[in-house]
Amino acid sequence: MKIRSLIIALLLLPIVCQAQYKGAILELNSKTGVYQVGDSIKVWAVVFPECSPKLEFTVQENMNKVISQKCLTLDEGKHLIYAGLCNAPAHYVYSVGLSGTEKANEKSMVGAIVSPESFTPGYAPPKDLRKFWNKQIAKMRRMPLKAQCKPAPQESTDQNGFTCVDLEIPMPEGNPVRAYLVYPSDAQTKSLPILIRAHAAGVKGKWCQSSVDQAIKDAKRGGGAIALDINAHGMLNGQPQSYYDNLDSGELKDYFGREITGHEDFYFRLMYLRLVRAIDYLVTLPQWDGERIAIMGESQGGAQAAALAGIDPRVTAASLRVPAFVDVAGKLNGRKGSWPRAYQNDPQKYADILPYYDAACLLTMSEAALFFEAGLIDYTCPPACVAAGYNSAKSSNKTIFFFTHRPHTTKAMDQRFYQRWREDVMTPRENWLNDYLK
Repeated sequence: MKIRSLIIALLLLPIVCQAQYKGAILELNSKTGVYQVGDSIKVWAVVFPECSPKLEFTVQENMNKVISQKCLTLDEGKHLIYAGLCNAPAHYVYSVGLSGTEKANEKSMVGAIVSPESFTPGYAPPKDLRKFWNKQIAKMRRMPLKAQCKPAPQESTDQNGFTCVDLEIPMPEGNPVRAYLVYPSDAQTKSLPILIRAHAAGVKGKWCQSSVDQAIKDAKRGGGAIALDINAHGMLNGQPQSYYDNLDSGELKDYFGREITGHEDFYFRLMYLRLVRAIDYLVTLPQWDGERIAIMGESQGGAQAAALAGIDPRVTAASLRVPAFVDVAGKLNGRKGSWPRAYQNDPQKYADILPYYDAACLLTMSEAALFFEAGLIDYTCPPACVAAGYNSAKSSNKTIFFFTHRPHTTKAMDQRFYQRWREDVMTPRENWLNDYLK
């Protein structure tokens, strides 16, 4: 009866994500998925009535090595299918589904991490890391700061009471800073923190583009904020979709995997510098409280947030959701490295350049308050890499949350665990940021 009640409850959860495997789900004996050396990991399969009785169970270590694979015959109900002792720090993904399938919606997955405080990045931070970035910033600042501001388009009925600006700041190299800037129109002098939103990878998707509506929502956070929604590439705001489609297939095609020939021709250099230039302008606004500057981002946005927290000491807080480019060289420590894929597979090739951009190295310079989120079945930004970046961060005020059933995007998450993720991870993360902004 308990098993049937569990199955019914899970099936009644809101349908908010992509289709998941309907045959079974996996659960651990740890709600967080975090273990220590010496602990025992146990995995149960909850099998549904429509499930095929013959399943394949796989255990993968560090996302690059299958250490166990076996066929199971399971009836409806809950079954203990694995129990093992944690002998060393490692990351494991357990999956069960139809034999031979590679499709995520034909198997259930759950992740576990052992002694995450033990993970270290593949690259060591260069001795001249701070000097390198100070030089880049100084060179950028030789160009006088001249912001161009015009009223942002009317996207939302909520714009009443807010000043909404389409902001552009020329750069000495590459595209300008382009973003939407929003703050309460009645804000007093020195009353508001700064909050920057950085975007995930891509060019033509809506998630890559700045939004007035999103900036207004961010400006309402905490007790109110100076909100900047900045796109990663310096693209024009509010253009027809064809504009972004053309960039994606032309000028910005495969920007994240381009060949690197020197320390200053890496695409992410200007991406990071545009954030610094944006802050240069934001701190001139009379509404800024003179103290708090926060940045948040997911995936590539998390990489930008982590990088900025390292290279710009004015940043006082950063929310890093499944951050990319944190320990791209995980392979040097026997693990799968983080996105971008073009560099994670051969970290030695660019070992004299990428440490200047890898956020795991840049975080060694950050004293900002940090909130990390990692998904234990995230193959794009592996949780062991995120843990390595967390461990390397200089900050003494840092927090990390893992989630057992989170892949890289929440849209791809098994819907039956979505509400639990909201309660266990998203709500604490949002509360952390909003409390900081009060």
